[in-house]
Formats: sequence, C-alpha cells, structure tokens
Amino acid sequence: MKINLFVIHGYNGDTLETFGPYVEKEAKRRGLEVILPSFPAKELVTYASWSDVLEKYRSEIDKNTIIVAHSLGTHFIPRYLADKNLTVGLYISMAGFLNDHSGRLDLEKVVKEFKPNEEQINKAIKLMGNRYSIYSNDDHLNPQEELEKYAERFNSNKVFIPNIGHMGRKSGIKEIPQIMKIIDDYLTSSRESM
Repeated sequence: MKINLFVIHGYNGDTLETFGPYVEKEAKRRGLEVILPSFPAKELVTYASWSDVLEKYRSEIDKNTIIVAHSLGTHFIPRYLADKNLTVGLYISMAGFLNDHSGRLDLEKVVKEFKPNEEQINKAIKLMGNRYSIYSNDDHLNPQEELEKYAERFNSNKVFIPNIGHMGRKSGIKEIPQIMKIIDDYLTSSRESM
C-alpha cells in the first residue's frame, strides 16, 4: 500500500527549513512517499494560489494520505479538503489556531481569506480519519488557549509540547519526534487493520 505524506508549510514557508526536513528524512526511512509543496509565501499568499499548487498533487491525496500542516496550513488544508471532497487517513496540525492573535495586519488579512467556515470545518472533520494537534505554551503568535480551541474544534487528539513556540524559524526547532511517533502509531494500526 502506497502512503503519501505531505508537509504543508506556513505563511513564511519556514516549515521547510525547520522541522520539515526532519519529517521528510524520517518518513522516507519508513518507506513513505514525501511531498513538500512550495507555496507562494508572505505577500504572495492567496488561497487561490495555494490551491493551484496543491491541485498538481490532487491525484496523490487519498484515504491513506498523511498530512502534516503548519500554522496557516492548518486553515488551508481543512478548507481545501472540504472544497475538493478529499479524504485523508491522518491529519496532524502544528500550531493550529482558529482566530489570529498575531497583531499583524498582513497575517490578519491572509487568515481571514484562508479560514474555513463552520460547514467546511464540519465536512473536513468527516474527511480526516485521524486528527492530532501539536501545540506549545510559548507560541509567539497565539496563546495556548487559542491553540487548544483549534484542537477541540477539530476533535483532535491534543499533543502538548512545552517550549517549542510556533515551530517556525524563530523557534529554532529542527526536530519534533512526536510527529513521527504519531505517524508510526498510525502506520502500525493501518497495517493491523489490513
């Protein structure tokens, strides 16, 4: 059974410099196909431009797919899955938030455009087989309570890791072993159910 793993970066694209390479290396060691789409970043970010990029990989997304989405990606993926009616096996949100608390106008505008509505969230939950939300206590963009609200809204298994911030460039985090633990558990349960 072929399993694709997508790592979806955030607004700045720095996921691909922080924990993204670690996930890619470890996932390949486990025989997974790894896809790290490069979306437009910063002032070039639009929902349409990100959708155009992921559309190129649409045929690679199915009920066995694993998606690790960071920051803005945690708005994009639920909305995209709902819009395209795509099912995935495992969704891991990293620093997922419902409402922007950054105090930055550029982020506020983008989050408003990307944010899935209630109907899209409800549909996405049904399309995501397993859901986990990884978050921290010292995220510089959103308070812990906001990150926990995201996990609760998506009925995710909460994975709290202290002192890893927003998990982007500013946090300096290069490895998050808990991601691979979740993936390993998912792979084990998937094989057992075959």
